[in-house]
Amino acid sequence: MHDRAACIRNRSGGWDKNETEHRSTARSISVAAMARYRVVKYLVSALAFAALLSHVCLAENPCAGGPPVDTNPAECCPTPMIVDGSIMMDCYKMYGEQTKKQLQMEGIPRGCCIAECAMNATSMYVDGMLKRDDLAKMFMDAVKGKPEWMAVVRDATNACFDLADQKKDEIEAGAKLEPSFEGEKICNPISGTVLRCMGMMMFGQCPASVFVQSENCSKLREYGSMCPMI
Repeated sequence: MHDRAACIRNRSGGWDKNETEHRSTARSISVAAMARYRVVKYLVSALAFAALLSHVCLAENPCAGGPPVDTNPAECCPTPMIVDGSIMMDCYKMYGEQTKKQLQMEGIPRGCCIAECAMNATSMYVDGMLKRDDLAKMFMDAVKGKPEWMAVVRDATNACFDLADQKKDEIEAGAKLEPSFEGEKICNPISGTVLRCMGMMMFGQCPASVFVQSENCSKLREYGSMCPMI
């Protein structure tokens, strides 16, 4: 019954070595978890702040001019593809130009048709709703064999669905918008809200072992904490 002995004090009144090691490990895990939690809370706050930018003029919007450097985000942090790359490319070809134009528009944020297209292709979107459990499994399956990303993706998934819940009224309003230019398709914002959030949070939480430390990458990460990078 040595396992039981590891959970009780020894006769001298001190803790057994096994218990001491267990507590030390638990404290390390707790510290790491709290660190991730603080980063997630910061990024969720940044994303919530970014939503407010749609209500100010473009001259005051730091996202309007695009990223401050030409560096490709993948050069700074090669984040795993949580949605099949060929699906995303096909959807980008169909709706990329429309999405770029929509990001420059004021007022209620418009739904990202690239994201809705991808969610339709993976059967994760039905009638204005995302299949949360199935989508979370798909995201986690995408990082199997990448232990440095598993906690990041798990935390980001929970935070991004929480963000979507917070923005429920705005999302519903965006789904009811009318086309504002010829050929514009109106998509429900729920898919874009979650996928953009996932991309921003994964880039913002890029593991130290993966992130490239450079001035350009630091600037890009600061920009990416507030603005979508399509």
